Amino acid sequence: MSLKQLYKYVYLFLMMPLGVFLLSWLDYGFAFIFGIIYSIGCYKAFKNINYQDVNWKISSCNLWIIIFIAAIWCFMAGIGYFYYQSFDYHFRNAVFRDLINYKWPVFYNRANTPMVYYMAFWLVPATITKFFSIFIGSKSLLFIIGNIILFFYSVIGVTLILLLLLKALNISNGKKIYIAIFMFMFFSGLDIIGSKFFQITEQPFEYHLDWWATFIQYSSITTGMFWVFNQFIPIAIITLLIYNEKNVKNFGFLISLSLFFSPYPTAGIGILLVCYAIYEYIKNKEKTSFIFNNIFSIQNIIGVFWLLPIIVLYFITNSEGMDGFHYIFNYTTPTRLLVFLLLEFAIYSLLIFPDNKRNIFFYIAFASLIFIPFLRLDQQNNFCMRASIPAIIIMAICVIDFLINNSGNYIIRKYILAILLIIGALTPVMEFYRGIHFTTSYKKLNLVADEIYTLNQGFVRMPIFGWDANHQYSARNYRDDFFWSLLAKRTWK
Repeated sequence: MSLKQLYKYVYLFLMMPLGVFLLSWLDYGFAFIFGIIYSIGCYKAFKNINYQDVNWKISSCNLWIIIFIAAIWCFMAGIGYFYYQSFDYHFRNAVFRDLINYKWPVFYNRANTPMVYYMAFWLVPATITKFFSIFIGSKSLLFIIGNIILFFYSVIGVTLILLLLLKALNISNGKKIYIAIFMFMFFSGLDIIGSKFFQITEQPFEYHLDWWATFIQYSSITTGMFWVFNQFIPIAIITLLIYNEKNVKNFGFLISLSLFFSPYPTAGIGILLVCYAIYEYIKNKEKTSFIFNNIFSIQNIIGVFWLLPIIVLYFITNSEGMDGFHYIFNYTTPTRLLVFLLLEFAIYSLLIFPDNKRNIFFYIAFASLIFIPFLRLDQQNNFCMRASIPAIIIMAICVIDFLINNSGNYIIRKYILAILLIIGALTPVMEFYRGIHFTTSYKKLNLVADEIYTLNQGFVRMPIFGWDANHQYSARNYRDDFFWSLLAKRTWK
């Protein structure tokens, strides 16, 4: 696979879900208008793909091995309904099943609300599954078929992540390919130290180390895959694409795609895009030309002024949303916050800093990871866990690059960093172990988390905890909302 092919597949993968949404959720006239505008944006983004290294390519043999690794990772994450699933799948299975079984836009007559959720990652697999519903009447069989399609779709996404990672590290052959991939999969902060010495509340889930600091958490790479794959996979693709392509002409278009996939990580993407665009503007001698040719490209205008508003209008109808700022030191102390920052990324950053003095992405990631914990926007602090995904991925790239691409002149720092990474790897190891432990204990492979079944209920009971989870997927006053009253196709009376 060449770089040109890779970037085209990446853009196509990212573009399809929003296209499905615009054509399926909007009323026919608006669907036509926005469909045309979106098509123009996609065309211009494709035309302006930036191929910096045309010589980079992956052989067919290596590509198939990478696909196999991606498939194993997706399988162990529980994607496809084949294997043990983490707690959050209770909701993910319900969302996916409802997307398959209900007309679009999905409307819950029992709860008297349309679905409002970041369901972008499931739209393409659900669309393909709906085609099979023409010939298959069994909903349970359709869900099985849908999960198989979702599995292969996810494998494609993870393969794109791994290929973009290799491009970011300028690796295309040799054993470095597999060393880099496994270092990425097992990259994590030093959660085991925090869990043993600084944990103040009991872990809510078994064999899960990330939660040691409770309301402030930076999830490991594999934790993201195993708990929020629908957010992690597209956000990782977008982050790595930005890191590789560095194409300001497409930034505004990409931020709209990112927002549709997942709102909270898009904050991290937004910091990355804005800071890098400012950096390029300062460097550029032809500032006026840079503004009009790069910042105000056609695809950026479409992304920021057409696509972003309609996505925002859709999401702000959600009943939960952000419940306001919370003072961080109501939940932690300055000392504990400092320990958290040191264990999660700062020690790594200090070791690799001399080799990243000129890497603007390193500075942006470092600053983001310091700033993000101070923004607690919801009760569970999902913002901290998810907005940090882009910065954690960039930190992983910088660490891996230092270890495998630098010469032996930094042997002491390399040994220290390697030891720390091995300690940190216990977090993703525990994520893998949890599934192995429970499947062997119960002698059953597909220990799926699927108690909710559908969100079409007046009271959606959260398993284990018991409280109502309906507000996370519903619209508060949908009949008065601009999106549902004017723009959306009506599937309710």
